[in-house]
Amino acid sequence: MGLDRREVLKLVAGSSLAALAPAFARAQTVGGGSGYRATVMLFLYGGNDANNMIVPTDARHADYARLRGSALAIPQASLTPLTGTNFGLNPAMSDLASIWDQGALSWVLNSGPLIEPITRDQYNNSPSLRPANLFSHDAQQNLWQTAGAQSELTTGWLGRIGDRYVDAGVRNPSVSLAGSQRSLIGDRNSPILISGNNLSLYGFSPIDTSTRTTTRRAAFDAMLTGTQGSRLADITAAIMQGDLDAGAILNDVINGSTSIVDANFLDANGNAVNSSLATQLKRVARLIEGRDRLSATRQTFVVSTGGFDTHRDQVGGEATNGTHAGLLNNVARCAHGFWNVMKALGMDADVTLFTMSDFNRVFEGNGSRGSDHAWGAHHFVVGGGLNGSQLLGRYPELALGGPDDARDDGRWIPAVSVEEYGGALARWLGVSDADMPYVFPNWSNWNGGGRGPIPLFA
Repeated sequence: MGLDRREVLKLVAGSSLAALAPAFARAQTVGGGSGYRATVMLFLYGGNDANNMIVPTDARHADYARLRGSALAIPQASLTPLTGTNFGLNPAMSDLASIWDQGALSWVLNSGPLIEPITRDQYNNSPSLRPANLFSHDAQQNLWQTAGAQSELTTGWLGRIGDRYVDAGVRNPSVSLAGSQRSLIGDRNSPILISGNNLSLYGFSPIDTSTRTTTRRAAFDAMLTGTQGSRLADITAAIMQGDLDAGAILNDVINGSTSIVDANFLDANGNAVNSSLATQLKRVARLIEGRDRLSATRQTFVVSTGGFDTHRDQVGGEATNGTHAGLLNNVARCAHGFWNVMKALGMDADVTLFTMSDFNRVFEGNGSRGSDHAWGAHHFVVGGGLNGSQLLGRYPELALGGPDDARDDGRWIPAVSVEEYGGALARWLGVSDADMPYVFPNWSNWNGGGRGPIPLFA
């Protein structure tokens, strides 16, 4: 029996570079969009203390300082003003202020995994309404990346977007620069994993030009181009050949001329940024720069940085310095550098970077100059396609044991679900209304009745 086109696409999707295989790709988009668009998930592993990223500067600052405690609370005078709002940024994140002033930075306040909207009383009296394994690192990373609040799913919501691209024959090479990431895995979408500058496939390195390697490669190519004896074997050989060809292109894009990327990956003071996260984002930028060579129309990337599990010694001698300040400074400078490159490439309106993390930290300090696992957190989004600079969601009422506190120590009940946050990004990428329940299995609880994707984009 012959294989139909859908079966062929499923076979091709088994290859990590299948999205680049020209034999099976068509230049179209999903949901009626047009042109190139990409999202970049920046995951902050360990559970970032978002309470100290963005802080109220009005009368609420007194409550902030009293409840956080003198060890963790950032003095009001030290905050970097967020123009036109009653909030300021951690001074370590001052690089983000200029992006805000350009109308290309928005904040999503108090977001996290939810099954359905839930109150403090429901949290305490109806355990079945709580997301699975709250306050656990692995579980909450999984829920953020899969949007599976009632259970830990095997595929991610970005991967399920990729499934729809595969079904439609859209060129959508999903790429992780941060190792294996659940968020990008789909039933048919298989992400490319890049951990270094040399992508070796089937034992062949594209930068190894030794006689032994080139001779072996010539013999392997001859084997792949011959008739294998069955249609399935022919398709498998074609996939392998496509992988090798695509891998060579990918290597060339990553390792080729990077003058625009390197010259423009600068912080707000015009200084070069060098860190593991900067390296990941530079590689993303090079892949976006080489989008035409990769025949990409929609892409999803994941980068990450860690160290945010700050139970002890989160701050130094003052709340404005120490471990957490250093982590936030790196994130902000890298975000600014990436934004600067996108502008230089003319891609600022077509690329959106957004943050996620395991969870927030408890608002009340723990006595060890640190903070413990909590729930709802604040996240930022950078992109020229945003609907201006906005504060979306709702900042929690600063009252321990108050209506927004799941317990009595400042574990904020999210005001915005993962579906409402991710749904805005999915729609911007072109996911149709009909496909939203597939991408977000819990979509019915967040569609209608005044709920839905937050208005991130114009």
